[in-house]
Amino acid sequence: MRKPKRLGEELATWGVTFISWSAIGILGGVLVFLLYKGVGVLSWSFLTEPMRDGMRGGGIAPAIVGSLWVTMVAILIGGVIGTAAGAYLSEFAQQPRLKRFIEFLVTTLAGIPSIVYGLFGLALFVTALGLGASILAGGMTLALLSLPLLIRNAQEAFSAVPSSLKQASIGLGASETQTFFRITFPIALPRILTGLVLATGRVLGETAPVLFTVAAYYLPTYPHSVLEPTMLLPYHLYALITSGVNIRETYPMAFGTALVLLILTLCFTLLSAYLRYKLKKRYRV
Repeated sequence: MRKPKRLGEELATWGVTFISWSAIGILGGVLVFLLYKGVGVLSWSFLTEPMRDGMRGGGIAPAIVGSLWVTMVAILIGGVIGTAAGAYLSEFAQQPRLKRFIEFLVTTLAGIPSIVYGLFGLALFVTALGLGASILAGGMTLALLSLPLLIRNAQEAFSAVPSSLKQASIGLGASETQTFFRITFPIALPRILTGLVLATGRVLGETAPVLFTVAAYYLPTYPHSVLEPTMLLPYHLYALITSGVNIRETYPMAFGTALVLLILTLCFTLLSAYLRYKLKKRYRV
């Protein structure tokens, strides 16, 4: 009777191992492919110079700067709102029905396609509020897109703080607000920052929301204000592949752009791991 069970466990182990290594192999294949196709394009001038000749030459510096601008605006706005909402759901919500309703709305928002956020941003920020196609409009749209992730991350971070520490603080005479800012928030901070950096990597690669709110097809200049449109790496990559003046000439640049986008995302992921490690070590959590 035991042999079939052991055989089943062994098959399950082999199956899980095969799937795990297959996923790693696919990821490695994508990385190797992009390196093979795009590394020959990378150079200092490619990273620091604007594009020219209808995107057939030059670099991608305006797209890099524009992407960082929009991402920074999105994370600043989304981080504040998401952390505050997560704190409310975890620490201050007194009505269970209202809390469940808000959590249901957050879960629903997470399933909305990104292009719908783009249309909403176009209607609200670009048209109704009169911001036009701008970094601010695009950043606010991406902030809405990142809110479900940031709210859930903050809520779980605050909920993970041991209740014994909170009760001890209140028992010593501290108010709930003092306990939150002096005990709960510092301990939850490493996980909150990790979620912010991971959200940064996701926002950086979004194309559909910025298509209607901020992205310029060809604007080889640097933005000087959050009320200006700008070029972005994801949309620039899309333009190079689908609607460039000469696809054969821009094809290598497209892979170079994709590789830069991947490197930036990887840098944010590594930064997330580093911050989490340092803060956990500092606060000993």
